[in-house]
Amino acid sequence: MERLPFKALFCKKFGCSPADYEERAFRKCLYWHARLAAPLIRMIRPNFFREDLKLIGYLGEATDTREATADLMEYSMTNRGSGRFLQTAFNLRVSGRKASQIVFQLFQETGEADTDAAPPAH
Repeated sequence: MERLPFKALFCKKFGCSPADYEERAFRKCLYWHARLAAPLIRMIRPNFFREDLKLIGYLGEATDTREATADLMEYSMTNRGSGRFLQTAFNLRVSGRKASQIVFQLFQETGEADTDAAPPAH
C-alpha cells in the first residue's frame, strides 16, 4: 500500500489545494507573533524565511514520521548553527514543536505514524 505524503494529508485535513500547501503550512507552523510580522518581513526581506520554507517543502514530501523527524532535526541544527539571530532570538520562524505536532497528528490519524519515532522537542 502506497503511503501518502504529508502534503496530501495536510491538504485533506485543512481543506487546501496542493498549490496552497506551502503557504498554509508555513502560516500554521509559525509562532503566533511571527504570523503577524511575517507578511511585512517577507515584503522587506523576501528570503528571510528561506530555511523555514525549505522545511515546509521537505515535510510535504515525507511519507512517514521517520522522514519528517529527520527533516525537523536538520531544521533544528540549521537554526542553531546558521547565525539566524533574529529568527531564533525572537522566534520569527517556524516552530519545530508545532510542525512536529501536526506531522505526528496527521500520520497517526492515517495509521502511518512510526511508533518508534518520537516528536522532537524544540
